[in-house]
Amino acid sequence: MEQSRIEFLREQLNKLAYNYYVLDNPLVSDFEYDKLFTELKELEEKNPQLITPDSPTQRVGGISSGFEEIKHKYRLYSLDNTYNYDELRKWYERVTKECGENVELVCELKIDGLAIALTYNNGYFTLGATRGNGIIGEEITQNLKTIKAIPLKLFEDADVEVRGEIYMPISSFEKLNAESEKPFANPRNAAAGSLRQLDSSITAKRDLSMFTYTAIVERSNTIPSTHWDSLQYIKQLGFKTNPNIRLVKDVEGAIEFCKEWETKRFSLDYATDGVVIKVNSFACQKELGFTSRAPKWATAFKFPPEEISTKLLNIEIGVGKTGAVTPVAILEPVLLAGSTVSRASLHNFDEIKRLDIRVGDRVLIKKAAEIIPKVIKVLDSEEHNELPIYEPPKTCPECNSPLAVREGEVNLYCSNDKCPSVMKAKLEYWVSKEAMDIDFIGPSVIAQLFSLGLVKSPVDFYKLKEEDFLKLDLVKEKSASNMYNSIQESRKRPFNRFVTALSIRHVGKETADIITAEFPTLTSLMNASPEELANIEGIGGKIAQSVYEFFNSPENIEMLDEFTALGFSFENNIQTRTNELEGKTFVLTGTLQSMTRDEAGDKIKSMGGKTSSSVSKKTSFVVAGDNPGSKLDKAQNLGVIILNEDEFLKMVGEADEKKS
Repeated sequence: MEQSRIEFLREQLNKLAYNYYVLDNPLVSDFEYDKLFTELKELEEKNPQLITPDSPTQRVGGISSGFEEIKHKYRLYSLDNTYNYDELRKWYERVTKECGENVELVCELKIDGLAIALTYNNGYFTLGATRGNGIIGEEITQNLKTIKAIPLKLFEDADVEVRGEIYMPISSFEKLNAESEKPFANPRNAAAGSLRQLDSSITAKRDLSMFTYTAIVERSNTIPSTHWDSLQYIKQLGFKTNPNIRLVKDVEGAIEFCKEWETKRFSLDYATDGVVIKVNSFACQKELGFTSRAPKWATAFKFPPEEISTKLLNIEIGVGKTGAVTPVAILEPVLLAGSTVSRASLHNFDEIKRLDIRVGDRVLIKKAAEIIPKVIKVLDSEEHNELPIYEPPKTCPECNSPLAVREGEVNLYCSNDKCPSVMKAKLEYWVSKEAMDIDFIGPSVIAQLFSLGLVKSPVDFYKLKEEDFLKLDLVKEKSASNMYNSIQESRKRPFNRFVTALSIRHVGKETADIITAEFPTLTSLMNASPEELANIEGIGGKIAQSVYEFFNSPENIEMLDEFTALGFSFENNIQTRTNELEGKTFVLTGTLQSMTRDEAGDKIKSMGGKTSSSVSKKTSFVVAGDNPGSKLDKAQNLGVIILNEDEFLKMVGEADEKKS
């Protein structure tokens, strides 16, 4: 009797969940659903031997000790991007050359979420994993079971692997942030943070959902021959698919779909940043094949950057590591390009004057890939002229020292070399990823260390003992050990990173790399004359003089002597071994799948090439990964050769190694 009741309840609850979370068509009230769920839970507690993997009660999570890496049975590829309709037409031309004229395409909204792979055996959900690097992911089955849009049992006893995108609805994201002490930056980050909880009961409380977009069918009564049919089959199995898809006859139909959703997307309750366009025929897909990182039969059309208006609440003043005083716009929070924006760059005080920006104005802000939000104009209003004109500060907001203008520059600078804000900014830069890359030491830790007098200059980090960290608020033994060990680990950083971290005026990461390639030890650099430095290609007189003055300052010499006494070995481990890329300058933009941009830059330098952070007519190649942003646009306008990741790997001889 109880067994049959359990089976009935299980079947009913799964049906109700499917209608509610997949079809968005609830059949009963929440109260009625909860009543049935409670009855099933109580019956299963009395009869634990009758619990099955597809029971709705199995969506309630438990504690995990961590996530194990797992190799995907089928690789999850990335997508190449197109940014305008001409690029989309060129992609379609390449498709039709292989597959003939009038190739059908399927258009789907590109969901800004997390890609996952779900494995079903005999219709039961058995394994769930994150995308990872496409080859290796993390096994998060228990957390995925808590997401009610993911069926625990299919409507068919099939063996299939499906791919989908986990997302958090915008309305749920806003509600979560309103209740959180530490708000998430955007819905994608909120979804990622929820999905990677070691306690899956926390994941269960977050409102996550999933759109499924493809399936690899191993055994089934139905074997689709087109992508469109595959999407219909996925729905039949019990999965949620995005309703905003369209089968079109050619690329012009795809362009029409993209234009339609460029503005219409803002009415959706989930974030989307483009359209995925796929060849419909599986036979044609097979003929086109893949590059080392992406299918040739699909592309992602990315929508242009968003612009949105909001109110300027205040203008805050920040003091950076060079002493530059910069204005920052404090905004009424607004969702822009998938993230909540409450601060934006105003660049400098001349820009405020040029745009006539006043506190209380409604302003238009813009965010493009790799660029922080910025104010681009003031919106006309009757109130604008009644607001007071903004006056730049005359003294430093931190130390009250007079602000000064340096010749040839628009920024204002604090005149006090010992300004606490400047000193803390230099310490924060020292531990940053592009400098010495010291984990666990953030701005709040640095502020406490500085306040206690434990760290005033970078060398002081290496004099700290573990017990020093225990003097900080909320720091226990484990955290103290992590901080100490991370600092010690940074001793191994190469000389170019050390020079980057010193915050020498006019010297960033790229410039430090160029200088240390010519002067690869501390001794050689300290002995370099301004003329020798200026003769380095890419290093002008201004930079040369700044570097020379830094390494000949008595205060800096004393600090460097302390580093030496602490056992630092100042040598660059990036040595030029070959000259295949000599005379070539590369700009790296976007996210690479097979290596980090720093690793790609090191590879270029090891072959005699150079890297730059900006695109110009002198740029030889731009290497474009995922989400390349404005640098790609500039390269196209200047006619610079653009390499995708596959082409770059072939150029540097890494293609075969990465494929294996």
